[in-house]
Amino acid sequence: MNSFESAQVHPNVAILLTLTGGFLDAFTYIGHGKVFANSMTGNIVLLAVNLGGGDISQASRHTWPLLGFVCGILAAHLLQLIARRHARNPAVISLVFEIVFLVLAALIGLPEFWLVSGIAFVATQQSMFFTHSGKQTYSSVMTTGNLRRCIQLFFESTIPQCKAAGLRDAASLGAISLSFALGALAGGLTTHRLHDAALWLPTALLLTALVDILRHARAIPRAEPCPVEDEAR
Repeated sequence: MNSFESAQVHPNVAILLTLTGGFLDAFTYIGHGKVFANSMTGNIVLLAVNLGGGDISQASRHTWPLLGFVCGILAAHLLQLIARRHARNPAVISLVFEIVFLVLAALIGLPEFWLVSGIAFVATQQSMFFTHSGKQTYSSVMTTGNLRRCIQLFFESTIPQCKAAGLRDAASLGAISLSFALGALAGGLTTHRLHDAALWLPTALLLTALVDILRHARAIPRAEPCPVEDEAR
């Protein structure tokens, strides 16, 4: 059993996070050396292809997000340990850190190594802490698993008989899958025109997601303390 503590969010928040995931992949690919912020599979394939072609310089670029990926997993583990000790929500903390990083990157600009590895770092934490939309597992930084589960649920819910609950889950995962593509489209269009200033858009999406998470958290009623039985009884 995986003991990692992740957040269960409203489907609207899952869509906002996934829009950001698609955006950042397109942003780093188009604006910073044709590397992926989130897709480590793509980076490993391109790393191998460039090594095979003798392009060591381009191959080295694909090690940057891999380094950020490894450091992101370590940081997420440490953050969970620290947050658990101090009764804090590690998912919210990681989301605030991601927002701050993107704001700094948009304002002052960062050397390519730090920008690419940093985006991979915060995106990895996002993928580890935000894994559930309602009761459905999903990924906000890649779309293959979401699309596979969407199609699988659709067929399971229509053959041999129609199951409304399964179709609703399939539709939810379909919306999340589409949001990744739309985020990548927005990332491609804005990065060409604005370069690093394009990061204001995913920052706004993450801020909206954070506000929604906090709003839903406050709306959940706190459990009443259990009454203590009278000892003299």
